[in-house]
Amino acid sequence: MPPRARRTGTLTRILDKISLDRLRDKELKVSLLCPYCKSARIAFAEGGSPGTWEGIDCPKCGAHILLDSLSLVVVKDARAAPRS
Repeated sequence: MPPRARRTGTLTRILDKISLDRLRDKELKVSLLCPYCKSARIAFAEGGSPGTWEGIDCPKCGAHILLDSLSLVVVKDARAAPRS
C-alpha cells in the first residue's frame, strides 16, 4: 500500500501502513507473553528457528501460538526541503 499524505494545519503527515508480509524481510522481531498462561515469553523473529512464522508451541502450557496478522502504521511529518 503506497503512503498517503494527510494535511494537518501547515504540515503534511505521511501515513504508511505496512503489512506483515512486507515486514518479514525487514528483521522483524515480535516478543510477547503467552496469551494463555502468561508465564512464558514467545518470540517471533525472521531468521529464527524454521517455521517460526507458522507458529510456536508454548514451552509451559503447550498452547500453539500463531502470528496471524500485523500491521505497522508509520506517521511522519513531511518537512519542506531546505532552500539554498
